[in-house]
Amino acid sequence: MNAYTLRNHLYLQKYNTEITRAEFEDRFTKTKEKVTFTFNGWDGKSYNGESRSAYIYRTNIEGYENIRLIKVGKGMHYIDEESSVVEKATGESHPEAEWLVDVARA
Repeated sequence: MNAYTLRNHLYLQKYNTEITRAEFEDRFTKTKEKVTFTFNGWDGKSYNGESRSAYIYRTNIEGYENIRLIKVGKGMHYIDEESSVVEKATGESHPEAEWLVDVARA
């Protein structure tokens, strides 16, 4: 299932780029799992596959429960399980994070 279609189940605001803090807290739950990932350059920093790690969030939206999501700053991102990038400094391969939606401040 395409994780980006999860957006179709959210009430999008601000030019269809943002959800409210209340919806975020209702639909997503932080887990104790962590994932090491890369933004692969689109964050303006990780052009060589530099990795970061974050806690995984899960959603209660039916059909999307197994998708790994992360929150970095105000952005919610999904882990693209089919796209991995090699970090040049270490030679390790990490999945790529793709933007899903921003979360409004409370």
